[in-house]
Amino acid sequence: MTSDARPPADDPDPWTPHAAEPAPVRPRRRGLFVAALAVFAVGVVFTIFAALTPFVLDRDAPTFLYVGAMVFTPIGFLMGLLYAILGSRPPRA
Repeated sequence: MTSDARPPADDPDPWTPHAAEPAPVRPRRRGLFVAALAVFAVGVVFTIFAALTPFVLDRDAPTFLYVGAMVFTPIGFLMGLLYAILGSRPPRA
């Protein structure tokens, strides 16, 4: 085939079946990511408060600070891992 016989670039090939309009790509949901970030941040704040309380108040930190740090931080981390695992899957067709 010579270059003279090629159709222009904007002219589709008449022998190629035309595909329908591509399906609109849905935006990826970031809700799990935002929730994981918020829960992890709350756990980090609890950890910082629990660490600074003995220096500021000159006594031990209340138990709810330690419990909050032990609950929120790992749960936020696991939610972030879950988001990463679910986000690595290809979208369904």
